[in-house]
Amino acid sequence: MGSLTAGLRTIRLVQAIDPWLALVILMGAWVRFSRVAEFDNLYYTATVASMLQSPHNFVFGSFDPEGIVMVDKPPGAFWVQAFFAYLFGISSWSVNVPQAIAGTLAPLVLYSVLKRGFGRVAALAAAAVLVVIPASIVIDSRNEPDGLLSFALLLGTVCIIRAGQTRTWRWLLAFSLFVGFAFNVKMLVAFVPLPVFLLYYLLRAQVPGHKLAMRIAAATAVLLVVSFSWATFVSLTPAANRPYVGSTRDNSIWTLTFKYNGLDRFTSFIGPRPSQPQSGAPGGPVLSPGAQQPQGTGIYGPQPEGLQPPVQPGLALPQQAPAQPQGPPPYQANDAPPGPLAINPNAASPGVLGLLADPLAAQLGWLLPLAVLLLVVALVPLLPERLYRHPLQLQSAFRDSPCGAQAILWVGWLLTAAVVFGVANATTTHPYYLVGMAVPMAAVVGIGFATLWQAFQRGPLLAWVVPAALLGGAAYQAFLSKGLAADLIVGVVLVIVLLACTVMTTALLRRLAETPLAKGSVAVGAIALLVVPLAFGLHFGERIAGAAIGPPSPAQQLPGGPDRQRELKISTFIRQQGYAPAKVAVGTVSAREAAPFIIAGVPAIAIGGFSGGDPILSVASFREMAQRGDFRYFLMPGEQSAGGPPGRAQQQPILNFIRTTWLDVSESTGLPRGSLFRYEHP
Repeated sequence: MGSLTAGLRTIRLVQAIDPWLALVILMGAWVRFSRVAEFDNLYYTATVASMLQSPHNFVFGSFDPEGIVMVDKPPGAFWVQAFFAYLFGISSWSVNVPQAIAGTLAPLVLYSVLKRGFGRVAALAAAAVLVVIPASIVIDSRNEPDGLLSFALLLGTVCIIRAGQTRTWRWLLAFSLFVGFAFNVKMLVAFVPLPVFLLYYLLRAQVPGHKLAMRIAAATAVLLVVSFSWATFVSLTPAANRPYVGSTRDNSIWTLTFKYNGLDRFTSFIGPRPSQPQSGAPGGPVLSPGAQQPQGTGIYGPQPEGLQPPVQPGLALPQQAPAQPQGPPPYQANDAPPGPLAINPNAASPGVLGLLADPLAAQLGWLLPLAVLLLVVALVPLLPERLYRHPLQLQSAFRDSPCGAQAILWVGWLLTAAVVFGVANATTTHPYYLVGMAVPMAAVVGIGFATLWQAFQRGPLLAWVVPAALLGGAAYQAFLSKGLAADLIVGVVLVIVLLACTVMTTALLRRLAETPLAKGSVAVGAIALLVVPLAFGLHFGERIAGAAIGPPSPAQQLPGGPDRQRELKISTFIRQQGYAPAKVAVGTVSAREAAPFIIAGVPAIAIGGFSGGDPILSVASFREMAQRGDFRYFLMPGEQSAGGPPGRAQQQPILNFIRTTWLDVSESTGLPRGSLFRYEHP
């Protein structure tokens, strides 16, 4: 009897599953998990490896095993990644899989929240759009924190919607916890949709006015306490008992929070960001005319997301010392060659309209214009009639219109994100920031498409918007995706959309919009618009964290590339020679050079943080560390240009001290002289 009951429950569960939703989720899982082990940000992977070395490193998010310098983000995302790395070991797969799981679940969560208010068509359309957005595909299969940030905000959205529908505290508390966690993933960017969330609750809350203010105040207080708990803990810890706050000049967690991970992300609001020094400027890279600035290059140039230490106005860098013989340039996991999506690192923000043109339009799959159109289509019918008659009764009108209030939430989030990311200069050098628009854009497209779907079947004037929107969207994709998606794919999409629109138009003229063929043509045309974004997301973006998207250059291929060979030579030499009694085997200037050693199990430190420009050590403190036996070898930074490698000017006194007092063992490892030095105890 028990087995029969269980069997019946299974049958009901299978019948309850939407087959189209299952197909969408499977597609999303495939496009993410199929590439989950291919690429990772070595800086963050090394951080996870170091965090597993000790509770101290885990709590503070230390980049190196010795706890010298923190990673330049709060450790929320890396705590999650560390859990998987603890279970499965350090690898590109283990640190990437949490984001792939979150990216696979996100369409399911979005579907569940939209279906309750707007129906199955809206929910399915939104889930399908979220699955194919190129920025989401790439970020969800990498260990960048943006994937978990987006998922945490989506869960917070579900909670605030449920809080507006009920009178209980638990959903409001859960909302505060999720947004607070999102803050501890990437700091102030998590607050971009916060005003819209609170506005929704204000309009929709099912509690009296005097209690509403108290609840909003309490929820805000909890949110702020959770958000700033880690930063406060760091600030209260003496500097001698914690790692240096990476990517800051003053070792202050508040500088990291409000400047580096705050205003410096959106410098358009406070004036132009620091321009790149002219060729030959002290400490700055020297570029030949027309050359593209290497991605991730130092203090001035564009870097992988979040890896640019702020340059204080008026800061004088030491003069560059004469060039020394150096080895090959260090490994840069995120470099990409100039290509169709290459971005000028010194260009000002093109503004919100720049989101509609390449290279930014590609991040959202060239679907933003369609989302703008559907935004209007979705919003107007959902505005309650009562609001038109009594405009001052805004709260009571939306309190009685759950769909209207929720539409305000999704539309408000999309518009806010579009303004913030559109006018921010940081988006021009980090285009995948636009993943922050993916969830609200997918929701708006789903809601608007459902509205048009219903209008098409009823056959009023609004029904003609459907073929016009599909034709316009296909033409827009074909125009901007030239060279970024295969011509065959673009051509097939255009043909399918054209045929679908022909059937739709004929159906409208003959008043046959409710027939299966007419409705099927709408579905086919809409699905066709998702093909080009999906193809682009699968083909491009392997190394998306930086100023350009495109296939990696031959020099970057692993494991046989020159940088990998260099690291293997040094690691093999150090293991053979040993580094006892030192705690750390090798020191480097930048985290980019130290990361491969840490991942390989060779203890390493970066004396200048990520870019090499953090003033962590003086010559005296460096000498003291060497005399204590803290580390044995030092790898000199490679030459990337005539102006010197990133951070070298900041660390030049220490590098000169090493060259004059340490033993050059470069030739023993098969490297050019001046590459690797060993400290000899007196």
